[in-house]
Amino acid sequence: MASDPKNAQIRRRSLLAGTGALALSALVKAPAHAAEMPPNPLEKPGWILDRHDEFNGSLDSGLWIPKYLESRTTAERATARYGFRNNALVLRIDDDQPTYYAGNPMKVSSVQTGQRTGLHKTDPHDHDIATQWKYTAKYGYFEIRAKTSARSGLHAAFWTVGVQDTGSHNGEIDIIEDPGPNPNQFLFSLHKWSDPDLIEVQNTITTGFDINTEMHIYALEWTPNQLKLHVDNQLVKTINSSPAYNMAFLLSIYENAGWTGSVDPSDTRPKEFVVDYFRAYRPADPASSQK
Repeated sequence: MASDPKNAQIRRRSLLAGTGALALSALVKAPAHAAEMPPNPLEKPGWILDRHDEFNGSLDSGLWIPKYLESRTTAERATARYGFRNNALVLRIDDDQPTYYAGNPMKVSSVQTGQRTGLHKTDPHDHDIATQWKYTAKYGYFEIRAKTSARSGLHAAFWTVGVQDTGSHNGEIDIIEDPGPNPNQFLFSLHKWSDPDLIEVQNTITTGFDINTEMHIYALEWTPNQLKLHVDNQLVKTINSSPAYNMAFLLSIYENAGWTGSVDPSDTRPKEFVVDYFRAYRPADPASSQK
């Protein structure tokens, strides 16, 4: 993930070559218009609801930690800026928000379902933190309904990190990573990091809608052999490789991460990643998850 600007810039800069700045409003519009995908029912045939947060005016403290990879920096710099609007979580980048690192322009607001010292790369290290696994999973179906405000210098993501119970259990799945500035494209990727059993895959997904201004549904179907991306309940891409260990989930928005261009100084804040809900399911038939 682009939380490590130096490595992320190397591995992704080619995806953004030749693109220009995008000037789109980041404000959440209500009510939803016809082009948006309506929310799915909570029940999903063939699946059992495992955990969820509908973000109806509060953050489930039994599910989320509102600090981004805290052991890398101070607690203040890691703390997310967020609020709620129209029963949706709104992760923000604010003018007065401290940068994630001292002397580095990156800002981030993120919530995550697990935390430990050194999670998702051990360097840099600021302080040790308590290990907390509020929710991790291995295999299942994981869904959000969301819109981003990613444009030049901004990106947002729904992604996972391995729990690192061993040194090689550190793969990463980017279910949707929207780097801007193209309003109808995002990345669906698997990063192996130190896991010798995974392959490195990056996919650019093109949609028929504007991810910045319309709410749509993004989901990962995760089996022992495959990662399947669903957009608005349609299968659009499959990766034939799969982490074989538990992973935590993150919802994140970044500014100046080092690989998405420069922020337009006239582009007013707040920058926002709006998430209507997070839902996690396990198979109703456990045998089906082995396919």
